[in-house]
Amino acid sequence: MPGTPPAATTCAPSPPTTSSSSWHPLLGEARKSLLGALRSLFRALKREKLIFRDPTRKITLTTARALPRPVTDDQLAGAVDRLPFIRDQLSLALAAVHALSVHDQRGLRLDDLDRHRGHLTVRRTSGFTYVIYLDDLTQHLITRWLAERDRRWPTSANPHLLVTAQTSADDTHPKVNPQAINKPLGRIGLQASRLRTDRILDEAKHTADPVRLIQLFGLSPTTAMRYVRAAHPERFGRGLPIAPWPTEARPTAECSWPSRIFDM
Repeated sequence: MPGTPPAATTCAPSPPTTSSSSWHPLLGEARKSLLGALRSLFRALKREKLIFRDPTRKITLTTARALPRPVTDDQLAGAVDRLPFIRDQLSLALAAVHALSVHDQRGLRLDDLDRHRGHLTVRRTSGFTYVIYLDDLTQHLITRWLAERDRRWPTSANPHLLVTAQTSADDTHPKVNPQAINKPLGRIGLQASRLRTDRILDEAKHTADPVRLIQLFGLSPTTAMRYVRAAHPERFGRGLPIAPWPTEARPTAECSWPSRIFDM
């Protein structure tokens, strides 16, 4: 009617609409973090007897593990010459030529070195032991390092091959700090772990033989197969078992790898 004010209307807020396209599954680390938080929550609730069963107990996550990737030749070229100290040069060779991890290098002992035969025994804390056969470059660097060690710390009784000024004088005979190996390599853009990975991957490309990788580098069968798979993905494309290389295609025992890090 004329003169009658319009009736007041009230608008309630509409509930938020959701669609399947607005939900995105969590991936990678975000998914692992969420599962860890939920497990902690439900464990706490179960301890307080607020719930009878942990619903996350049987949840498992399958995480993708990155395949090993090689180090470029530009990164490796002349790497030994870019390290001014002989101990750091030796650490580089042990990682890049013999694939020794920082943990392995720290545990090397003078008694495990047989310079006459060119052997070096690697003893791991797990009790596993294997022998590496030293190339000419590594033997040369070991000779120079031992002469330097005797010159600087002639009375040191530390039984480890690698020592620093601190560990050489410590009566408890400790191993070197991991940073004593990592920092010098980091200054020239390298990492011992990457060098180790690159060396094993290079061998896997030439041999495709997991048994050889186990013998050369002290790997577990699972780890050896992971490197073979990374080096030869085409041979695993259809789930077929890997075939051995022909005998004539197997590399010789002579290692040409030192030429990548040293201008020989």
